Amino acid sequence: MMKLGISVPNNWGIEDASKLIDVAVLAEELGFASVWTSEHLINNAYVRKRIGDRPYYHPLAVLSAIAGRTSRIALGTSVIVLPFHHPFDIAKYIATLDQISKGRVILGVGVGNVPEEFEALALPWNKRGAITDESIDVLRKLWAPGPAQHVGKQWNFDDVHTSPKPYQGRNVPIWVGGMSEAAYKRVGRVGDGWQPTAITAEQFSEEAEKVRNFAREHGRDPAGIDMCMRFNIALDDEEVTEVELRSTVKRHDTKRMLDVCKSFEAAGATHFIYALNSHEWPVLEDTLRQLAAEVLPHVG
Repeated sequence: MMKLGISVPNNWGIEDASKLIDVAVLAEELGFASVWTSEHLINNAYVRKRIGDRPYYHPLAVLSAIAGRTSRIALGTSVIVLPFHHPFDIAKYIATLDQISKGRVILGVGVGNVPEEFEALALPWNKRGAITDESIDVLRKLWAPGPAQHVGKQWNFDDVHTSPKPYQGRNVPIWVGGMSEAAYKRVGRVGDGWQPTAITAEQFSEEAEKVRNFAREHGRDPAGIDMCMRFNIALDDEEVTEVELRSTVKRHDTKRMLDVCKSFEAAGATHFIYALNSHEWPVLEDTLRQLAAEVLPHVG
């Protein structure tokens, strides 16, 4: 059964940040399964073309505020750029958020896609994959019961005690974003889910099987890996990238919205996210209610 989620537009320059929380609260009231936030630390490249100097809010801060006003809906990142963050900091933040939300967090991670952003942050672009891999390993060890130890290229430690751990000892799901072979291997080795973008349902089905094959190579059951597709709803006359256009549907085309969901469900998606790409509250509210009335009842 496929679940339907909503990407909260923390990345679309909303001036009143409280409206982001209102979107999530309404999504829970209407019966959506999850809400998601995105990340860039710098307004450059396509982000600057889209919103200029308008706000791009921190994904985890937004989810923390949402956690305090909701009780059921899952809270996910789609995605945070893991090489931007020290794994000790992310481990503590995510475990804290998981405690506050009573076990509702899904950590979506990616390696990043804007070289200029890495340059500004003085981070090595060509090592972002390796840093991501090791960061995931460190997170898992820090969240496990008892003291942690790790030997790697980036971090080395022994007998490290951290707290809190995730809620009731749960394993916080880590969903890996990306459409490269390295991303597929990452999911197969350690991922609990896969998040691609800008591909067709046919491509989704083919690439998902590659992910499953890598999972089998690592002795894992591929049935336990969530397959999540993210699609955009064009709500404003804002500039979007060519990649985004390949996975975008217009807000008034309800039939297309439903057809897209159903096509990816048939292709094996277990979760589907519609990204609400607007900074206008009335448009966001109307679209959420439209999805709830005309799409949500037919999914899953």
